[in-house]
Parts: sequence; structure tokens; C-alpha cells
Amino acid sequence: MNNQKLISFIFFYIFNISFLFAGDDMDIINLSRTSCVKVTSKSGNSKGSGFFISDDLVVTCFHVIASTNQNGQKISWNIFQDIQITTIEGATINANCISPPNQADLSPLSQDFAILKLIKKPTNIKNYILEISGQDIKNLKIGSNCYFSGHPLFTPALITHKGMISGIDDSGSIICIQGSINKGNSGGALISGDGKAIGIISMREGGISKALQELTVYIEATSKQGSVQIMGVDPLKAIKATVETLNTYISTGIGYARYIKFLKEYCSKHKILK
Repeated sequence: MNNQKLISFIFFYIFNISFLFAGDDMDIINLSRTSCVKVTSKSGNSKGSGFFISDDLVVTCFHVIASTNQNGQKISWNIFQDIQITTIEGATINANCISPPNQADLSPLSQDFAILKLIKKPTNIKNYILEISGQDIKNLKIGSNCYFSGHPLFTPALITHKGMISGIDDSGSIICIQGSINKGNSGGALISGDGKAIGIISMREGGISKALQELTVYIEATSKQGSVQIMGVDPLKAIKATVETLNTYISTGIGYARYIKFLKEYCSKHKILK
């Protein structure tokens, strides 16, 4: 009888602990979803994700709201003027970038983040705001759970993932994630198990993407010299279309997030957050 009671107690304890963790997961997942927005620019033909850090400020990636061009050692950029965000409730609001890079502070460009100020505040804003973590990247545990939401591959629905922190780069600026990251996830918040933003989803594993991008550059350079059609088909255009499709949909299951510290330091330096 005593053994039965002991077994019952152990079962009850394990069940409740499991239920507790499941509940914690759902709380973080709900926070990840309500704080997430879609970020778009028609003129830049750009779509990505972002998240609220205050009632009228949204964070995203710089490459989502601007185009860049590198000529030798010089890098120029153009910030899109028709940026819009769409909340989980479907409200679309115009926004302006208030963190343009300059010679005094290039961190928005080098660390790939942007801060958007909304033209008007959405309703129920308290349910949207995500707290920025002050945790040192060295204290992040490899193998711990992480969460992120976004609009990958231009899906109409908001997609949420639970992943794992799989590594940290030597510079301490990039968090490696074991999780499905695709185009459109850029700018979303990487959230730790305590429900705070520890990073900004920036890109997926660079190996194949970089190779495809280099191939695209080569094709564009070659096409300027002319191309011969075969049975009415331009082989260079066909290869380029194939490369673009592969670059959009291939995912290795590994992604990167920029450590949130750089955004936090920028906000402190420029007195953006109270």
C-alpha cells in the first residue's frame, strides 16, 4: 500500500511538473506572437518581421527596411520611405526608421537592427510589448529552449517556432539557433525561457545562401555580355530563376540571431527608451 502511495505521489509530481513547463511554454509562445509584427515596404519589395519594445516603437532588421550597396570599401544605404507594420490583430500602421546609421554610430548597419517609430499607437498595446533581456551572452546555456515568431516565406499566417540555442560565435555577437528560419523571419525576436528578448533573428545558415548569392552575381555579370536562347529559352534567365527559388526555400535548420545587447546599448546612448 505504501508503495502504491509512493508511486502515485511520484506520478502526480512528474505530471504536475510537466504540466507546469507546458504552461510556461504557452505563456512565452503567446508573448512571442502578440509582440510580433509583419514589416513591409512596397517600394523596397521587402517583407520581414519585427517586435514591440514600447507602445510606439518596433524593432526589426536593418536589411528589412533598407537596401545597401557596397563599392569597394564604401557602403551606401537607402532607407525605404513607405515602411508599414501589421499587428497580430490586423492593424496596419505607417512607421519611420529613427535609427539611421551614420559615421558616428554604424551599429544599426553592422549589427543589422533598426528601430521604427509608429505614426500612431495600436490599441491594447500593453499586451504587445516585449522586454529586452539584460542577460550576458556568456550566461546563455547551450541546449536551452528559445522561441521566435514571424512571417517566413511570405505566409499569410503568423508562424511560431520553438528551437534550441546551439552555439555562440567567438565575437559574442551572434547566437546560433537550431530551428527553422527562412526569409521573412528576419527582424523577429529571439526569446529565452524567461520570456525576454535575447536576440534579433537575422539570417539562416550562410553557407548555401552565400554560394547561391555569389552565383546570382556571376549570372548577372555574364548576362550583360549577352545570352543565346536555346529553343526560345534564355538559359541564364532560367538558371537565375532556379537559383532564386532555391535561395528562398532551402533551409538547413540552422539560423542566426544578433545579440540584443547592441540594440540595448544604442537605445541607451541615444536615449530612445526611458
